[in-house]
Amino acid sequence: MASLVSALLLMCLIPLTRAHELRRGLELADDATTARPGGVTVPVHFSQAFYVVNLTIGTPPQPVSAIIDIGGELVWTQCAQHCRRCFKQDLPLFDTNASSTFRPEPCGAAVCESIPTRSCAGDGGGACGYEASTSFGRTVGRIGTDAVAVGTAATARLAFGCAVASEMDTMWGSSGSVGLGRTNLSLAAQMNATAFSYCLAPPDTGKSSALFLGASAKLAGAGKGAGTTPFVKTSTPPNSGLSRSYLLRLEAIRAGNATIAMPQSGNTIMVSTATPVTALVDSVYRDLRKAVADAVGAAPVPPPVQNYDLCFPKASASGGAPDLVLAFQGGAEMTVPVSSYLFDAGNDTACVAILGSPALGGVSILGSLQQVNIHLLFDLDKETLSFEPADCSALS
Repeated sequence: MASLVSALLLMCLIPLTRAHELRRGLELADDATTARPGGVTVPVHFSQAFYVVNLTIGTPPQPVSAIIDIGGELVWTQCAQHCRRCFKQDLPLFDTNASSTFRPEPCGAAVCESIPTRSCAGDGGGACGYEASTSFGRTVGRIGTDAVAVGTAATARLAFGCAVASEMDTMWGSSGSVGLGRTNLSLAAQMNATAFSYCLAPPDTGKSSALFLGASAKLAGAGKGAGTTPFVKTSTPPNSGLSRSYLLRLEAIRAGNATIAMPQSGNTIMVSTATPVTALVDSVYRDLRKAVADAVGAAPVPPPVQNYDLCFPKASASGGAPDLVLAFQGGAEMTVPVSSYLFDAGNDTACVAILGSPALGGVSILGSLQQVNIHLLFDLDKETLSFEPADCSALS
């Protein structure tokens, strides 16, 4: 699934960026990480089609920028020592030698034993190596612990991946990613947070978004439009992309006068912050494509840029395109307004930023841009997702 997400991402990243003109706990041997009683708030900014957080690692602190990856296994960044296949990033590589508090975790340590894909040389007394999947590709390196500061959290000792090689050619300027997946090395797990939430501001406003961990992860209230739906349990192997991800049961999509029922073998959808656009199993996408075209009432036009699939004259689309309503298990409904899926692609043309793929294996992906101005709360104890409409720039 990770490679598929990457392929979808690369397929739509460039045109989408142009269209906008943009720019849980784990105990360590020494220090246990705890969130503040009031929770943690982490500012988030949009950069090149991704939502990014800034943090520091080390003593003295070194800056790191990381894409939020809610299905990611761990927090990781590229490290300068022994980096043999590193992509270009905007900030300097993290220098372990320059941090007086960095410690490479040895094989046999609790943190190392928790990694399914760890590697140990010789008799196991060496440094703990890892290989981890991310939503962008695989990274390889060693596991270390160091002083980490993120958002309003007090500096705490956290474990992270010190990457020295990866499959990726780029992370679009970022140094790595912050994983919030269902693993014991995720940021939420290490901060003993039983819930996290985020609210993504529209990218073209330039305003900040926010990630909330622990007690601060609350919706404003059970207001109009709020809904709750359970996570879908999977039988996939531990540490697989699906087992780490937050999956929901999507029962139908309403578009104008059309209701598109999800097929029984394709009614699972993954919530993603690492894929900008939504991707639907192919049969559902074909029905949605027709429903949107019928509502617009104008003939589709050729895409002005590569990789868009459904485009219309701008005037026709803005006046006729319908809001999309995603109906989840338990009766929760999420409205995706026209402004969150229809984008100006230039040449007086508007295109739909939703794709179809026959290779999704029955799992669709809810992209980050279709989550704009929706506050999403992931309750890790109850195993539910709650959400409500919000002015996300006002929450940060």
